[in-house]
Amino acid sequence: MGCGALLGSLLATRVSKRVGRGRVIWLASLATCPLTVLMPMARAGWSVYVAAIGLAALSLGGVVRVVAQSSFQQALTPDRLLGRVSATARFVSWGGIPLGGLLGGALGSAFGSTGTLWIGAAGMTLSVLPNFLSPLRTMRALPTEKAPELAR
Repeated sequence: MGCGALLGSLLATRVSKRVGRGRVIWLASLATCPLTVLMPMARAGWSVYVAAIGLAALSLGGVVRVVAQSSFQQALTPDRLLGRVSATARFVSWGGIPLGGLLGGALGSAFGSTGTLWIGAAGMTLSVLPNFLSPLRTMRALPTEKAPELAR
């Protein structure tokens, strides 16, 4: 994952400029989340390396998405609210990690590790839908001005 994150951090700006700063938020996940199916397909031997590539791709896409999403968030948020908005976004994002751990443990007990990895791959891939169905789907550039109703 570290290799994918490092590569994602090096590519994030370049990819955002080429694809569009709004569209990259959902495209990065759409391009990399399906590769997580390589993990449950792994067996002893060389396929473990292929699974590692899937995990690295997931991390790469996640970093590209987070950089674009943070840029979007900061472009729209008035300066006086940036701290609150960032803290809320982190709480929502990171607050789900313990719940995901509990859910993963329960699914692992019910379906085994391979079944749980398949469910996780499907869930991560489907997580693209909310952003895909939003106005981000067609947005190339981010708004350059902060929303006037928020600037008060």
